[in-house]
Amino acid sequence: MKTIFTEELWNAYVKKVEDDFNLKTYPQFDPYFNFPKDKKRLYDLLSDPSMKRMKNHDFTPLVKILQKTPRYKWQEDKALTGGGKYDLETKIRPISFASHFDTYVYGFYSFALNKVYQEYIHKKGFQEVVLAYRSDLDGKCNIQFAKEAFDQVKSAYSENGECSVIALDIKGYFDHIDHSILKKMWCKVIEEDDLPLDQYKVFRSLTKYSYVNYASFLKHFNINLNKLEKEQRKKYKGKQRVPKGYQSLLDLIPNDINGSSFLNKMELLRKRKLVTINRNKDRSLSKNGIPQGSAMSALLSNIYLAEFDREIFEKGQKEGFVYRRYCDDLLVICKPDQVNQLKDYLMDLINREYKLTIQNRKTEVVDFKPSPSGHMRSYKREFVEATQTFDLLPNSDSNFKNLQYLGFEFNGKSIYIRPGSLSRYFRKMKARIVKSVSMAYSENSKSDTIFKQQIFSRYFHLGKRNFLSYANNASKKYYTNSSGDRKEGMNSPSIKRQIAAHMRILKQEIEKTSEQRAEQKGEKKIRV
Repeated sequence: MKTIFTEELWNAYVKKVEDDFNLKTYPQFDPYFNFPKDKKRLYDLLSDPSMKRMKNHDFTPLVKILQKTPRYKWQEDKALTGGGKYDLETKIRPISFASHFDTYVYGFYSFALNKVYQEYIHKKGFQEVVLAYRSDLDGKCNIQFAKEAFDQVKSAYSENGECSVIALDIKGYFDHIDHSILKKMWCKVIEEDDLPLDQYKVFRSLTKYSYVNYASFLKHFNINLNKLEKEQRKKYKGKQRVPKGYQSLLDLIPNDINGSSFLNKMELLRKRKLVTINRNKDRSLSKNGIPQGSAMSALLSNIYLAEFDREIFEKGQKEGFVYRRYCDDLLVICKPDQVNQLKDYLMDLINREYKLTIQNRKTEVVDFKPSPSGHMRSYKREFVEATQTFDLLPNSDSNFKNLQYLGFEFNGKSIYIRPGSLSRYFRKMKARIVKSVSMAYSENSKSDTIFKQQIFSRYFHLGKRNFLSYANNASKKYYTNSSGDRKEGMNSPSIKRQIAAHMRILKQEIEKTSEQRAEQKGEKKIRV
């Protein structure tokens, strides 16, 4: 078996990277990798026909951080009348960063294997099922995917006078990917009996992976990044750009502890037991899980369920339902009497054949039925613990429930941005305003004006590639994306109304925060 590398693939990958190149400066143990300048090092590793260089390549341990996202969600509570309430919870997601150099190694293999995967699903005929992490979707994004799903709901309702939608979520998908099944599916997609040496090396690096917890590293060596940042600002006072003061995390470890070289310092991390290997609680090597955050992880999440996607798609063709998957989110549009049988079938198959779990409590069923006034409307179903089934509820106002999908909601007539997404946006906006106003009132401020440009670029709909510009695009019938392509939007007056007040709220928040800061400091309010 030969390496997947070809000059044609390499040239296409180089063009892709360099067309949109930004130097990556996230925390890792190797110096920043300037791809346009230093790509020959990567080329020499990947192009070796004997694959010996890849065989001998040591992947640097990942750096793991915990990404915390506050969000409002429905919290089930049996003690409450009505069964629950909306409340704030924090979703914690571990993200692992590969070294700056390894990121481009994974990037090339992801680029090359994604082409093979896409050829595979087109050849098997289920390419319309998989919506995430593909490069052959003609620039479509969640706006088009959600609209297509809502249009399919309308079509099914028009044909049958009613329809149902099942939304299922795979529990801890990346953490529970079985390594033996992943390898089997990888071989199936590339149509080989075993993985070639270079691909096997990549496979092993993402299954038997090691990592260092970022917070533990800083705490262990008593590193205060805020203090370092202040010292740098003081050192480069008056300069437009202030360097971080380090490139690699290893630069922050004193040389006199265990030597100054990369190998010396990595050896120190292992001695201090800061490097963790993907193991079970009993210290045996884990046979499950791949890290979230590497350039390969998203592709592998598609490869892992390739045969599952094909089987459900073909079943849908025979039995008259629609199936879609966006990473760990599954959607089925079917007839009301198919709901429980299909739900059970999906749960059993994914658990039995792929060792993954879909929870009943995380599954939602929404029925689209005529309202008392005769209009198409969405209604919730009740999950019955005793029978493990979703039972129909009366068509009453108290049972209204919007279908949520890919950040949007649909009630049979109107499409909205999810309220939770708007809440998260406004929290971030307020935090940014507080920071900007605080900087304007600080002792180091060189101006008596609060500069709104950065706030507007991030939190106003005319800014480029922010949440409000995305929502604004979704509200239109057609819009032009960042690549200059004309795309279909939701054509939703409801979304337009949701975001219409954002400029007024933005200005009010700046004024209010400025007044509060001036009052706290006992100073005259500065210009906004």
